[in-house]
Amino acid sequence: MGKLNIIRENIYEGTLDMDYGLIGKKWKEFGADIITGFPAFRTHGTIPRLIRDSIFGALENFPDKKTAIIVVDGTYNHNNPDRTTMDAALKSAVEVSEKLSPEEREKNLVIVIPYDGYRGDRTPGKGSALKVIFEEMAFCDPSFLILQDGDLRNDMKQWQKVYKKLDDFHRKNYRGKEFFVTANYARHFVDASLTRFIVGPLTTLMGTYVPGGICGDIALSRGAAEHERKALWTERRRKYGTDICTTFDNIADKNTVIYEVYLGAKLHDITDEAKLNVMPGEVIGAALERILYYEKNYGTVTAIIENDRELNLPVILGPEETGIDFIDPGFTDIFNVDTKIDTLIRRFPEFKDYIKKITGGEYYKELECHVEKLKTFTEDQKNELSFLNIDRERWKDILYRSVAYLFLTEDIETTTKALNYLYTGAFLEFCREKFNELGYVTLQDIRTAQSNSGVEPDRARDFYRNRVDRVVSDMAKDFFRGRKMIKHYENHVFPEKTGKWT
Repeated sequence: MGKLNIIRENIYEGTLDMDYGLIGKKWKEFGADIITGFPAFRTHGTIPRLIRDSIFGALENFPDKKTAIIVVDGTYNHNNPDRTTMDAALKSAVEVSEKLSPEEREKNLVIVIPYDGYRGDRTPGKGSALKVIFEEMAFCDPSFLILQDGDLRNDMKQWQKVYKKLDDFHRKNYRGKEFFVTANYARHFVDASLTRFIVGPLTTLMGTYVPGGICGDIALSRGAAEHERKALWTERRRKYGTDICTTFDNIADKNTVIYEVYLGAKLHDITDEAKLNVMPGEVIGAALERILYYEKNYGTVTAIIENDRELNLPVILGPEETGIDFIDPGFTDIFNVDTKIDTLIRRFPEFKDYIKKITGGEYYKELECHVEKLKTFTEDQKNELSFLNIDRERWKDILYRSVAYLFLTEDIETTTKALNYLYTGAFLEFCREKFNELGYVTLQDIRTAQSNSGVEPDRARDFYRNRVDRVVSDMAKDFFRGRKMIKHYENHVFPEKTGKWT
């Protein structure tokens, strides 16, 4: 049986197989007004500063509140006794506590636990970590929940100040409604591929465009968190699909106000190739699950497709309101063009049968030709970079076809597999375009630039605002305007399928 061991006043360490309600009752006993949760996995290098800044920030920004921090770690589990992240978090909490006055110490509570085995579930993933937090909130009465990725390098005090402003704004302007807060920040042009090419466009089918649908750094009112606790939690959601599911659920809840707050830039570990072998399928699959759920049970997407209506946007708190100026995402070496090309070639056989079902014969043959060309492309460094020729117009068309196929067949697996590969090609075409705009055109150019790819500081603000964020936003809004193509494809491209519209 799991338990909480006291380390020192208001600092606790949990064990595996935590008892249901133990954490929530501790929050209740403490009187937590605000809870900050950090899902963690191998984040021993960043979690100490996040805890330190969150505690000092809370004392500064919420002086009349009691705040509870919880680190929910997946590094330490039944099969891996790696305590590095938990030990780093506890050490930081103790060091901060020693610097606080008795009165300040009474306002802060820190709990560090592993989530493996909670309520009998051992599914690894960020979603399982968040599920613990949502479940335990049933036993206490906080006003709102802040969730932050455990690998952040941003200033938590600055972000807390934004959340405080938003909470005040919401209470004044939307009394009686819940809130869901997503972040808007500059992301490197080789980062945030799923956010830009999958999640953003698909949120529009729920009626509200949420650019930061899987930003990971969110805030929820108590009622919005309760909504998540009661939602359906599939395996995909328990892994990497949790953020997009939360976004869709809150868009669907008419009593929830969606906010977008400008937070400068997300400073974190950019997703590496190993993670990208797993994460896209889970995120895409989770998004499709939620779209299909709301369509089957409430006809949500049908109503949006068949009616002329404007696309809703979040309530926006921009730089003027948040007080955070543009932060340059800087330079990175995470993009490797040869690795990207090799991935497209090597993994095509794994996905080709799924792609053929979605795209049909003519486009599939064209795609096969592009893959064959890639096999010899790298032999001449003077070649102008090209991937699969999935430009933004082609990508929107693929999304329309994919959603039509999903609604007619309810075949989440095929649709997920096809999009998993095709979105990669679409995003790489976007990256190629950005490299070209920065003056890197040939394969040799990009091989030279990729070890330190980015935008010169004097160009960065304009580049990310107009060449990156605006381009992606325009694509999602264009996708929404053309949404009737989904019905067209259902009626004319997949006539052998059965479904409610045919």
